[in-house]
Amino acid sequence: MLQTLTLLGQGFLECLTVGNIFCAIIGCLLGSLIGVLPGLGISGTVAILLPITYGMSPLSALIMISGIYFGSQYGGAITSILVNIPGEATSIVTCFDGHPLAKKGQAGKALSIAAISSFCGGFIGMLGLTFAASALAKVALGFGKVEFLAIVLFGLILLTTLSKKSQLKGLIVVCLGVLLGCVGLDGLYGTLRYTFGVVKLYSGINFVIFIMGVYGITELLGAICGPEEKGEVTAFSLKEQIVTGKELKKLSKTIARCGLLGFGVGLVPGAGSTLATFFAYGMERSLSKHPEDFGTGLLEGVAAPEAANNAAMYASMVPLLSLGIPFTSSMALLMSAFIVHGVTPGPLFIYEHADLFWGLIASLFIGNIILLIINLPLVGIWASLLRVDFNILMPLITFITFAGGYAINYSVFEMGIMVVCGVCGFFMSACGYNMAALAIGLFLSSTLEDAFLGTMTLYKGNLLAALIDRPVAAVIFGAAILVLVVSVSKNILQYIKSKGREKE
Repeated sequence: MLQTLTLLGQGFLECLTVGNIFCAIIGCLLGSLIGVLPGLGISGTVAILLPITYGMSPLSALIMISGIYFGSQYGGAITSILVNIPGEATSIVTCFDGHPLAKKGQAGKALSIAAISSFCGGFIGMLGLTFAASALAKVALGFGKVEFLAIVLFGLILLTTLSKKSQLKGLIVVCLGVLLGCVGLDGLYGTLRYTFGVVKLYSGINFVIFIMGVYGITELLGAICGPEEKGEVTAFSLKEQIVTGKELKKLSKTIARCGLLGFGVGLVPGAGSTLATFFAYGMERSLSKHPEDFGTGLLEGVAAPEAANNAAMYASMVPLLSLGIPFTSSMALLMSAFIVHGVTPGPLFIYEHADLFWGLIASLFIGNIILLIINLPLVGIWASLLRVDFNILMPLITFITFAGGYAINYSVFEMGIMVVCGVCGFFMSACGYNMAALAIGLFLSSTLEDAFLGTMTLYKGNLLAALIDRPVAAVIFGAAILVLVVSVSKNILQYIKSKGREKE
């Protein structure tokens, strides 16, 4: 512990120079600004801005890249709250209560809570990264295909419970999302699935294109079809956007719980950050005395996923820095940025480049503080965007949505897919189906298929033998079944009570 603190102190000395602090500020600011554009996401933002770090010293470059990486995450929360368009899967849950808060005239408060929760969740994640990186990385590597299968199934079952009106509708859209994720070439056998002879579908449905359709286009269609309801935003004053001490005290337990949960779930390879937001939101809703209010505009509904998401993002850096293994595409891109500057993360990184390792860790602490300092004063500016006349705001959002969709792969065909997804999403939303469950079903489809095929191959089709051999997976499966049974039981009881009231 003392040695770790000493090395961390040396890292702060390396970082606290005018040049490195400037790099952190520029990285955080650029990441936040470009992260606002729908479609780019974290990976796209890092890829676009990586060239500006060429020619820098390795430490300065890593500081700026890390600032860009985590700054773009907050940018995704801004679009989720203001216009209900998440840039990545990790921002979907923030839409649930963030956008209703914006429509109530509390956009600034929602953005402030998102910034504060991100800061606190990130701080929890950094503590775990600093003091337990090597040990936690070994635990993460101990997870095999059976554990991945159990965790993903648990997440999908939890998704079905998010639909307030009907769990059956939640189950339908989750299954539909998983099926949509199967479009294209089978990764194991190379079999074509659901392509209907369309060559451009061989690579599958791009997830970012999909969520921009079912969120962005759906929101635009909703605004067009119901301008009186969608086009007006409750008037607000900037004074009302300030988060009070009482509200922070009330949210402190939520942020702490979800930060710890997010860090634990974030260690899971693959979709850890995405699942962390759903688990955190589900946990807070189950602990609430009024769970029915979630989704209507609660600050807890914004604080929970943002704290979990940022803690999970730092957790995903544990295997990258200590073992040199990136478990997500964004982490793989971050690793490539390290390599460009002559740094190869791995077991020897901490010993061969101790100054860089501890300088990077220290810069994460500094960058987290800078993000909070930068974004809180901008809250009023972002919130004021909703004051723009509806006839100007909607065309602007339309342009940004289509420009963002086209910029991903410069494909007109994918823009067509985006429109089709948006139209279908609009009608499904009108019928009470949960678009979040549909999107995450698509996102987790490949992970689910890979884990299932790996498990069945390893244990020759015997799932029971797999669970007996892997007790951790068995516990997770048991928890998933318990959640499903409890949820179905509640629905049945509610149905019986409603029928009894109708007879009376």
